[in-house]
Amino acid sequence: MEVVMDSSLRRLVNRRLEWLEMTKDQVSDWNAGTTRRRDRLSALPNTVLSRILSKMPMDSVVRTSILSKRWSNLWKHTQGVDFHSLPFSDNQADYSPITRCLDLLLSPQIIKFTAVGHVSERSNPDVLRWVNFALSKNVRQLTIGLMSVSLARRFFQLPDSLFSNRSKTLELLVLSFVEFTPPRPGQPIAASVFSSLKLLVLTHCKLADATVDLFLRKCVLLEELVINMCEGLKNVNISGPNLRLISFRCLEDSDDGEFRSIRVDAPLVGNLVYSGDLTKFYLNNCPVLQILLLQGREEPMNEAYTVHVRELIDQIRHVNTMILNFAVVEFVAKEYYTRGIPFQTFQNLTHVFWYGPLKSPNAVYNLVAFLGDCPSLIEIAVDFREESGAVFCQCISEGHVADEYEEGESSQRNPYEGGNLEKLEIAEVRCFSGFNGEMLLVRLLLEKAVNLRKLWLFWRLGDLSVMHDNVLQDITKSGYPQQLSDAIQEEANSIIATILDFRKASPRARIKFGQEWRIESW
Repeated sequence: MEVVMDSSLRRLVNRRLEWLEMTKDQVSDWNAGTTRRRDRLSALPNTVLSRILSKMPMDSVVRTSILSKRWSNLWKHTQGVDFHSLPFSDNQADYSPITRCLDLLLSPQIIKFTAVGHVSERSNPDVLRWVNFALSKNVRQLTIGLMSVSLARRFFQLPDSLFSNRSKTLELLVLSFVEFTPPRPGQPIAASVFSSLKLLVLTHCKLADATVDLFLRKCVLLEELVINMCEGLKNVNISGPNLRLISFRCLEDSDDGEFRSIRVDAPLVGNLVYSGDLTKFYLNNCPVLQILLLQGREEPMNEAYTVHVRELIDQIRHVNTMILNFAVVEFVAKEYYTRGIPFQTFQNLTHVFWYGPLKSPNAVYNLVAFLGDCPSLIEIAVDFREESGAVFCQCISEGHVADEYEEGESSQRNPYEGGNLEKLEIAEVRCFSGFNGEMLLVRLLLEKAVNLRKLWLFWRLGDLSVMHDNVLQDITKSGYPQQLSDAIQEEANSIIATILDFRKASPRARIKFGQEWRIESW
């Protein structure tokens, strides 16, 4: 039975840790005020306390050993080992306390082992021993995330025992910045290795095609696979009878530059993420795919590109949620809208998330036309975080409000501009700054969405941590001089007034500025 450490129990643990900071007189006063209170934490059995400790970072767990005689050895029975902030030093960091801590643990099984942190070039964490310890304890969830802070990539070694381990308990494996290759010829590979694995995440690792093939053969229960920005891959084939989520992001600047293709054949996959060159992405036999993130790169639209992307779109025509950037829409515009032809492939698409800049008026019209060609669309979000222009307050401070569009062929409007957004109810524009392209997008959405209920506009102030705040409320906290703050507020008011005056096709449309949002909801 899983024990969840609620807020009340967490407060009780923290009150116990307060003893460490108290003088003798303070302890007497504290005891005098609590002698009549029931100590709920001490009333719990050791098994429950051990599971509570399993939810805490390891440094806090060890500190509980000085609370009382009962607690002195309780931490040794924790089933969760979490070193989430490894010691860091520009010189050589000392990781021996971690190893000594592991030697003292008495639990027969470790459910979750985590070692995450930044590592300097001169430090050598004992990854081999940590992984061997976790495997010897029949770990269920193993996470090794060591990021080298040096300019040159550094990959840490894993023990061969990871491949020879016969345990059938490992369900989750997350690795980053490790050299993850099968053992040397002659080294045994257990027949049952990874047979219980359900989730595998490999990010910024050094891999080989054979490693991926080996995993997919051994991981018969694997449901989620994430390969992110890994080196050494050339021709990747991903297939599996139980795979339900696949995420693959190409390395932007590979040292060898030899990556050629990724082929996906997974009949049960429902969520798919791909970021990279669309001509290297092949999709087949994914009939239940529903959610797709597809971010292409800027590539020359020659005949080979056109044929490949057309075949790819035919494989994904049944999806209902898409997260995309310019690549797909530019292809649709060139092949259809420049000829005055509607694009009516995505009949089932209900949710669209656009991520990236809109560099010309035609790009805005193309996006709105694309949305209008999706008859089932009910919700969209447009995120301008990749916009290259300055953010709102910076533009005002420099006396420049409107962005300049790129001139040339791309700025010419296409003959086809799409129909009305018949079912669209909710629209969001994130990182909004009031630039020309953003204002054009807002105007077109209001004019074409005949059933729109809500249009949310989230100001972009510069720092992503304050991006969700209303600019009219936050400019006074940003340290600008009073005169400049007044100018910013005046310009924001002008933008708001302009938007409120736009013609609305839906009489019930409401426009809201600056409410909080979370990207995780998509």
